[in-house]
Amino acid sequence: MRTRLKVGASKLDITPDLSKIRIQLGGYGARLNMPPKGVHDPIYARVLVLEDANQQVVLIALDHLLVPDSLTRRVREALNLRPEQLFISASHTHCAPDSMGLNERMRFPLPGVGTFNPDFLQFTTERVVQAVQQARQSLRDAQLATLSEALPNLNRNRRGRRLVDPTMSVLKVSDRRDRTMAVLVVYAAHPTIYSHTMMEVSAEFPGVLQNRLERELGAGVVALYMNGAQGDVSPVADAGKDDHDRVQRYGNLLYDHALRLVKQAHPVPALLKARQVQVTLPEAQPHPEFQESAGREYKIPEALLKQIANQLMPPSAPINTIAIGDLLLVGFPGELISSIGLQTRELGQEAGYRRVAPVALVNDWVGYILTKHEYHKGGYEATVSFNGPELGGRI
Repeated sequence: MRTRLKVGASKLDITPDLSKIRIQLGGYGARLNMPPKGVHDPIYARVLVLEDANQQVVLIALDHLLVPDSLTRRVREALNLRPEQLFISASHTHCAPDSMGLNERMRFPLPGVGTFNPDFLQFTTERVVQAVQQARQSLRDAQLATLSEALPNLNRNRRGRRLVDPTMSVLKVSDRRDRTMAVLVVYAAHPTIYSHTMMEVSAEFPGVLQNRLERELGAGVVALYMNGAQGDVSPVADAGKDDHDRVQRYGNLLYDHALRLVKQAHPVPALLKARQVQVTLPEAQPHPEFQESAGREYKIPEALLKQIANQLMPPSAPINTIAIGDLLLVGFPGELISSIGLQTRELGQEAGYRRVAPVALVNDWVGYILTKHEYHKGGYEATVSFNGPELGGRI
């Protein structure tokens, strides 16, 4: 018997009114919590709702820096979803409102980090819930197609290693008349082409990629971008006369590849499975090098480090998996490095999934997720890994 799948998609502007909600621009401690001077390009919530006879799954791609549990929990409760049904991912643009303003655990003022703002959380929750409701209203019979391909020389390891995950994975959703409804693109690269001197809200290169796909594929199509194992990965975006030009060039380059893969995607059965596992985290502890690296950038006194780490880090965090056709999405609650992403793909393929896409910054945030070796190696990423050297292995 053929499985029947219904899919709906939507896109909604989630840019706060800067005159009503005082946000801080996230991504760089050097901005010292300054508010944005304006909006270069709007940020969005893009939603894909998939439903079969047994369940409904909601995928949300946000043009945000990260996704704290407080946002995930409020959205889930408002939509009456079980934990495994919701998969919220942030693109990790470093020109979005500081998502720490959405984090109820972030209630202490620090010069380089956003502080919890109830109005910002309420606004974002309402907009995201509205986007999901719109997607639910558009549910109709659908079919799936997928494809993955390694794209060399488009991302690079920023910690001095040659190891990266170069794979771009795409999911194409079409109606029964083969008209494209939505596409999902997963690819690993830090959206840090804009430096800290850029003081306007922007979706960065993920925005260019998503917007161009939507224009090319036709009215009503929603294109979602989710970031992969990007914890130690930068974009290869050297060409261009300035940062604005480099953002456009890199976004367009990824668009060219994504569009090609979407057009070549292979039909797959309408399989839909979702699961969540809560992982008990190792005890929170500041990295020994924190004060020399991130502590200096974020102006955190050494005496407060242990207290802050314990208050900011949850006792457990979720791993979400969603199988759509032959594509397995594995959602991590932080910024996983390339080696963990590649190991994830191997484990998923051993479990029988043809295509496996690790996805960063899903449903919660515990900082960087590193192997024990990379933790002890030190550097910036290690100092923003708050649960010690065993975190990566535990997850």
